[in-house]
Amino acid sequence: ISNYFMAYLISMDEVMRYVHEGIPAHAGTFAALLVFSSIFFFVYYWFREQVCIVVCPYGRLQGVLLDKNSIVVAYDYVRGEPRGKISSEHGDCIDCKACVRVCPTGIDIRNGTQLECINCTACIDACDEIMDNIGKPRELIRYASENNIAKKEKLRFTSRIKAYSVVLLLIVSALITMLATRDDVDVTILRTQGMIYQSLPDGYIGNLYSARMFNKTHKDIPVQLEIPKEEGTLEIIGRQPVVAKESYAVVTFLIKRKSNEIKKRKIDIHLTIRGNNQEISNKKTTFIGPLAG
Repeated sequence: ISNYFMAYLISMDEVMRYVHEGIPAHAGTFAALLVFSSIFFFVYYWFREQVCIVVCPYGRLQGVLLDKNSIVVAYDYVRGEPRGKISSEHGDCIDCKACVRVCPTGIDIRNGTQLECINCTACIDACDEIMDNIGKPRELIRYASENNIAKKEKLRFTSRIKAYSVVLLLIVSALITMLATRDDVDVTILRTQGMIYQSLPDGYIGNLYSARMFNKTHKDIPVQLEIPKEEGTLEIIGRQPVVAKESYAVVTFLIKRKSNEIKKRKIDIHLTIRGNNQEISNKKTTFIGPLAG
């Protein structure tokens, strides 16, 4: 679990490389994985359902969001009570407790909707199997609302459902918009630590930067960095960068300007990042020069 979780962050290829290179080469990462694994072992071995009861926010929100028209995993007490052996004097529930035994959080769904219920529907399956065995109709435990069980009312499109539907639609729309408009390459521009500016030959002042570029696509992207001519000259340190698919690259570059063109201590620089001859991002950074005069 720890390795797969790390693969989401750095890719499975990098995880496999870490494994082959061994623990001494990645001692810090290995120590972090040990801590992560220990927490998960604690959850699975002892904490278990307390995660749903104490930690998970869904259970806390459940009481606020539900009303008598909400569809939940529910026990049909009208049909099931009174509990007892199979007879005309009792309801369909034979009090076998199969629903309680299969519940991962240990609750009795027959006592009503509870904070600990995670809607896994294991109780529905267990109860349906018992109903089949005793020749009773299924769905003694089913997805239903309180009004559906008590008053036999069908689901109504209430104002609360309308409001939740609008909120859900807005969230989905925002997600689709973010996915559709996101940049193929995410770029972060950083000034090289410990350096302000450099005095270069021929009267130039230079600033050294690094660009950290994350490729979110499934293909390698060769990138070019450009700035307007009036803002200076940009030089890549090393080879022209190619950002591998689903990975990142760090590019070091120098921006230089004639010292007699620098009129202010700080000057805004506008960078254009191009990939496959298409503009993929625009960033702004600051060029620092000597104090004027």
